[in-house]
Amino acid sequence: MDCNSESPPIAKKVVKRAQRDIEFVCRQLLRFAKMPADELMAYLRKHPNESFCQIPYPKGSGHIQCGSLAWKRLGALTDLILDLDRGLARRVGRQRARSAVIDVFVKRVLQEAREDNQETAALLLQDTLAVLRQSLIVTEHYLPCVLFPDGAPDEFRIGPVTFTRRGKFFKDRKLVLRRSVEAETAAHIEYVNAAVARGFSRERAYSEVESQRLVRKLQARAIKTYRGYPWIASVKVTDCDKETSKERAVRAVEMTLHVVRVLLGAEPTRKIRHAWSQSDALRTAHLYADVHGVIHTSIGMNASGPVGTENWHEALMRGSYELAVFGSALTPIVDPVEVQHLGQRLIDAINWFGDAATDSNASASIVKYVSAIERLFFGKFEAGRTKIFACRVKNVLDAFGCNEDDCVHEQALAVYKTRSALVHGDNFPTEDELHKIERFAAALSRMCLLCSTQLYPMMSQAFDNPDPTKLEEVMKRIGSEGLNWLAEASGFSK
Repeated sequence: MDCNSESPPIAKKVVKRAQRDIEFVCRQLLRFAKMPADELMAYLRKHPNESFCQIPYPKGSGHIQCGSLAWKRLGALTDLILDLDRGLARRVGRQRARSAVIDVFVKRVLQEAREDNQETAALLLQDTLAVLRQSLIVTEHYLPCVLFPDGAPDEFRIGPVTFTRRGKFFKDRKLVLRRSVEAETAAHIEYVNAAVARGFSRERAYSEVESQRLVRKLQARAIKTYRGYPWIASVKVTDCDKETSKERAVRAVEMTLHVVRVLLGAEPTRKIRHAWSQSDALRTAHLYADVHGVIHTSIGMNASGPVGTENWHEALMRGSYELAVFGSALTPIVDPVEVQHLGQRLIDAINWFGDAATDSNASASIVKYVSAIERLFFGKFEAGRTKIFACRVKNVLDAFGCNEDDCVHEQALAVYKTRSALVHGDNFPTEDELHKIERFAAALSRMCLLCSTQLYPMMSQAFDNPDPTKLEEVMKRIGSEGLNWLAEASGFSK
């Protein structure tokens, strides 16, 4: 984990800034506390959004008004704390951090009635960091997916994500699911007892039998939903808070599916998806009227089951080297360490490609495919980008032997001109032309990503985390000298 386990000394200027924010919040609390009830209600009617700007009452029940200005200062305190430990900031959500700031503020400033001085400010910063570090957990997430039909192993792995057929997944975890009901039931009983201890009516509370029934019902409903999908993706997220962990797990699975799209192509993988992602409705209906006013109906269904071809796994494994590079690039998503410059570019390009492949709008897809290539091969903007784009794509694909029919330059030129027309121009291509250019863009973007799995490791080996300036320099030199010099500098064979 790359966040600090203990708080280092906090700079005096940071403490002073935190003190100013605390003083401001206290003044705003005092301002609203002095308002008569009718004046406060009139103010909230005039400024309805202010009613959401509240913090917990220090005596433990209800909330007190702080106002939007104080709410912004609490947000500024949150940003200040996250800036103190950037490693931690990658592992907790901003909303979770704000909640921690508010809880510590209520405890240290309001409940303990401390003065709003530098000592209190430093204590608030340190306590909040400690609370956030304690919220970090290791969680393995299971996400249902639509993938491919039979003809391959029941389980395979890409980077941090393991895909398992539904039947094997539940068979392997049968005993764990049973034990989990017992553990969840015990936790729910403890939760109910704690609520009763705080004053909740015992007559209205769940009994132990009812707690067990509730837990079993919830698990059964979840399993029933999962059984509607043929594959389950498993991914372990390390040392993140609960919400951030879930978000990163979903992102890791979606990015892994994008890797499959890169390796197998956009069209054959159009319908693979994470179950909760946006997609076409499974059941559709359409009402329409003809010129005689007669209303007609049609209904349709979309497959939620396996899609694709039977030899998909064999095709996927043919790109084992590329799988390894892409999979390694995705690891920082589930263990959020600082990503090197080229690694982040590769992640971004995979994401652009995946977004393009799943976008139903051809115009948007073209723009996204071009963005994927630009993210891979351009370190800065220069005038004459259209010609530079076509030449650079040709140079890279030539260097890796991916331009056998010598049409890359022509296609890249057409793709970028179309992209420019879509974004800036007033003359738009026809629908047929768009779909043709979309196919060119998908193929070029895919090949550029595949070539980058060899190009980027060579650059990293030769230059140790090259920045945008070095990337631009390397690309220009490849255009004039080819790839041999880089292969020699990195110790790689072409």
